[in-house]
Amino acid sequence: TLANVKHIEFSMNIQDNVMVFMDSKKLSKLIDNLISNAIKYNKINGSIYITLEHKHFTIEDSGKGIKKEQLALLYERYSRFDKTVGGFGIGLNIVSMICKEYDLNIEISSEVKIGTKVDVSWK
Repeated sequence: TLANVKHIEFSMNIQDNVMVFMDSKKLSKLIDNLISNAIKYNKINGSIYITLEHKHFTIEDSGKGIKKEQLALLYERYSRFDKTVGGFGIGLNIVSMICKEYDLNIEISSEVKIGTKVDVSWK
């Protein structure tokens, strides 16, 4: 609903037969948190690009971005840098715990006023 209200355009490059072996509920939680953040912190008429390839999942948005000094604190529980949107600051902490549990590598890069890219990869 929020994506529609903000007129966010989604583009996807989804390959068939991509496999990751993990609990489906945890995989759903990981994807939901990342897409929710891309929507929440995006701008009106923004965009989200989702890629799923062999051993690789990426979400890029055209949102507010994150300051470099804040990137190191993203996974801390209750860590919030923008109080203008809802949330409790636990989403990326949950994502981080799921990634550690399943030996997934997560990298976040961001530029303020340009957007954020979240890249999850596995062996």
